Amino acid sequence: MTLNQKFSRTPKAFLERSVRSHTRRLTKILVAIATAMALAGLALALLFNAHAAPAPTVSPLWGTLDTLTGHASAEGQAGVTMGMLELNWGSFEPSQGVLSSSYLRTMKYELAAYQGGGQRVTLALGLYDPPSWVFGLANSTYIDQNGAKSTEANFVFSQAVRSAAAQFLSLVAANLPMSNFWAIRLTSGGDGEVLYPGGGTYWAFDHAALTGSGLASGMTRNPYPSWKPGTRGLSQAQIKSWVSWYIGGLDNVTNWQMQTLSSLGFKGYYEMVTPGSGTRPSDLAQTEQQNLPNDGTTSVGAVWDLYYSQLPNKTNVMSYISSVADQSGGNDSCQAADSSLALTNDTMDSWSATRWISRIAVANNLPVGGENPGYGLPPSLNSFYTNTSSSGMMASAIREARSCNFKVFYWAHDIHLWDGTLPFSLYTTMIR
Repeated sequence: MTLNQKFSRTPKAFLERSVRSHTRRLTKILVAIATAMALAGLALALLFNAHAAPAPTVSPLWGTLDTLTGHASAEGQAGVTMGMLELNWGSFEPSQGVLSSSYLRTMKYELAAYQGGGQRVTLALGLYDPPSWVFGLANSTYIDQNGAKSTEANFVFSQAVRSAAAQFLSLVAANLPMSNFWAIRLTSGGDGEVLYPGGGTYWAFDHAALTGSGLASGMTRNPYPSWKPGTRGLSQAQIKSWVSWYIGGLDNVTNWQMQTLSSLGFKGYYEMVTPGSGTRPSDLAQTEQQNLPNDGTTSVGAVWDLYYSQLPNKTNVMSYISSVADQSGGNDSCQAADSSLALTNDTMDSWSATRWISRIAVANNLPVGGENPGYGLPPSLNSFYTNTSSSGMMASAIREARSCNFKVFYWAHDIHLWDGTLPFSLYTTMIR
């Protein structure tokens, strides 16, 4: 889920990103609840995973999303030592090449407040909130196989969009030096996570993607431009190759961000914001055999084992799970024997998103971090979110974070630790 709650998806769209299991197909990445069968499965899974999880090697760093500046000092003193600074591209650079001095003052004030409170700071770039002028650039929006245009800026295929974003990042680095930040959250650019737009279709049919004209540097054009997912015409080997190319677009755009930010002086962690279980290997094989019909997860690029394995540069990369304790897999814990299972083992189809992506991280020698679903994302989780017991979301998320050896965990969102939704003291007690 994204940091900025005003940008967060509607409950309907959030539910579309549901976790997929081997026995059922839901749409997009999030929580596997909502039916009596799911609740029964949760109870069984909790019993099954009641045995002890592997002891973490080091306790995670603890933080919050949308950190409130007025509480930064109190939080830092209480052990919540990770703060979040989130930018908004449109507010930062309302006119191309011209930054807003008033907005910059606000961002500098927030950064100073976190640092003054003894907190390390993670930066969210805010590329998914572009200024309106971006949509006048060449190939600025994605187009799906049906000719529909997205409302998101096209970072995967459009060189013009990337060039504009690179200028924005240069302005950021010149005014908020990269040395200030412990980590930077990376997304696909137009989306708040490492995803293509939603809707159940595939977004690789804009002019740049089809022809190569105006195509982002390092990308190759659609290898089968006349073929549409869900139809016949390609061999199984060709479909598998097309999927690798499509997921590779997300690898390319996140790698481009890393190269750009590293050239601007950043030396910390890159947190790849990847939500939910996505399409597991067994499900992907079935989807490919059916010519890539709408399965709700492959189309947004949520094939996490493929995404992480294809990253061309894994230096300082962190596998980041943006759906910790989302009720998938009974919120099960990581176990010491997990690393002995191959990623293609169907046993893992019943695992939670946290446990699954943590296993992928181990396979790719990457550290792990994450956040929980925010309040109201979706509303069906609200009672779980506000449950202060050992079976509530906070306790479950912290248990998963510890058992999976997280480097860092952020509670979503800071405001709900201070507005009466949950007491801040609950968080500090649980992380001790």
